Amino acid sequence: DTFAYPDTGDPGERLSILTSHPEWLVRRWVKRFGEQRAETLLRANNGQAPLTARTNSLKTSREELTASLRATGAETRETAYSPLGIDILSSPGLPTLPAFREGLFMVQDEAAQLISLMLTPQPGDVVLDACAAPGGKAAHLAEMMLDEGVIIALDNDPKRIPMIRENMQRMGISIVSPLAGTAARYKEKTFNRILIDAPCSGLGVLRRHPDARWHKSENTLKRHQALQRRILENCSRLLRPGGALVYATCTTEPEENEDVISWFLATGGREFVIDDPRPFLPPQAARLVDENGFFRSFPGEPAMDGFFGARLVRKNA
Repeated sequence: DTFAYPDTGDPGERLSILTSHPEWLVRRWVKRFGEQRAETLLRANNGQAPLTARTNSLKTSREELTASLRATGAETRETAYSPLGIDILSSPGLPTLPAFREGLFMVQDEAAQLISLMLTPQPGDVVLDACAAPGGKAAHLAEMMLDEGVIIALDNDPKRIPMIRENMQRMGISIVSPLAGTAARYKEKTFNRILIDAPCSGLGVLRRHPDARWHKSENTLKRHQALQRRILENCSRLLRPGGALVYATCTTEPEENEDVISWFLATGGREFVIDDPRPFLPPQAARLVDENGFFRSFPGEPAMDGFFGARLVRKNA
């Protein structure tokens, strides 16, 4: 309270200094959200990210998992938006918890849990998780499918494939097949449902990676956008008529989010339409979807990671 900050009338410069964020990002957010809300979001990035678990519904319920965690010394609370989420406020350490070793939960932010709900996979479906490692969303989709059907968990880094396999084994999931491959070129099957958790700048998860803010620039957004377009264009061809595709990122910027969707629908995606995801989300989470059908969350608004999601459906014709 006694530190003398520079007296500047420039909100971009002031907030960059006060919140330790690069000035290019601060100026974008001030222009987009206004000075007051931008400051709220920037300060949220400097806070501690919650440790959130997603209940493995194949093995237990959220109520039973809560009781198990508390019995072994963890302090918990239920998440406000995801019906499967539990915030672990303190614990003796995750590897020591019997519930973790038994695969009763997987660590996953609440926003990421909501993204999976938007896809609505059904038992028996053939599903592609196009950018899958470490496997959190693939596991969630398998749980929603009652472990019946097929999920191809694709990732472009072969070194991350064992991580997916280990997580599925711990969770007791049999229908996920990890596969090393590039989502922008994969063409081996067609699918009822496709999830694209696209590579992105990660500006929605800066509180989990505080140093990352200093390694990114506006050019980072353009580079990711080019790859995101290629992935969406390729994977869309693998979706069967009547099927659903969810495009998601953990970034806040339009270039990587709605601009990618707009480009796709205006070019090769004319047989696709945006489908309102609110009927597939818990009522309390429906307010995170705007009038265009886009899901958005920001750190601190509410207390989850910054995610974007759009649900697209391929016309039957």
